Amino acid sequence: MELNEAQVNKATSALLKYFESTKKNDLLADDSPVWLVLSTKILPDNSRVKPIKIPLKYPIFDENSEVCLITKDPQSEYKEMLKELGITRINKVIGVTKLKKKYKPYEAKRQLCSSYDIFLADDRIIPIVPKLIGKTFYEKKKQPVPIKMKKGVLLKEITNALNSTYFFVNNGGCSSIKVGLTSQTPEQIAENIMYSINYIVDKVPGKWKNIQRLSIKTNKSVALPIYSSLPDEAKKIEFEPIKNETEQDEQDEQ
Repeated sequence: MELNEAQVNKATSALLKYFESTKKNDLLADDSPVWLVLSTKILPDNSRVKPIKIPLKYPIFDENSEVCLITKDPQSEYKEMLKELGITRINKVIGVTKLKKKYKPYEAKRQLCSSYDIFLADDRIIPIVPKLIGKTFYEKKKQPVPIKMKKGVLLKEITNALNSTYFFVNNGGCSSIKVGLTSQTPEQIAENIMYSINYIVDKVPGKWKNIQRLSIKTNKSVALPIYSSLPDEAKKIEFEPIKNETEQDEQDEQ
């Protein structure tokens, strides 16, 4: 089973045109992630603490991205390791003890979550991380990504982490995976989708047979379908002008 590349290109073009039209009316609007929304026919048995790494052709994290690294204690040891290796992509290092004490209040966790684009964490502490960071990180899909903190592989681990996106498997039948940015071109986003889709589907129990629908959206748009498991339904998919969430709600009420 394969996605129709032409259809994916039409969808990414339509989505970015809509985003640009809304941005003209909101000068303060920030660039948005582009999400691949995956709906399955059968619910997964359980959720995963560790996100699944998915490679991208065009990375969504760059030199301007804010990166936070969560480490074992003492955090000073790992700050020194980063300095020694000449690694400059990490903006903040937080040890477990500091995470427990300084970021215990809900508001402190919320501010921490909003301050960074991606969180990395020593893979040895991943099992204890969920209760330390709270639900805000999961709601924003910013669960820390596990990396190996051995000196010989650390640079490669960080580079690979920042060149990937992540599939967070939950208990529901719908998952969202960041596959691009509105600052990228429609072609780059489409290539990211085509490049990563088989990696993503391979992690779904039942693979393509369990995929009900695939759509793409921004933070504030409705979802544009790019694949449906029902042939007749797929034929009906048209790339009409996208309504924002308010317009869609008003239409549903009529």
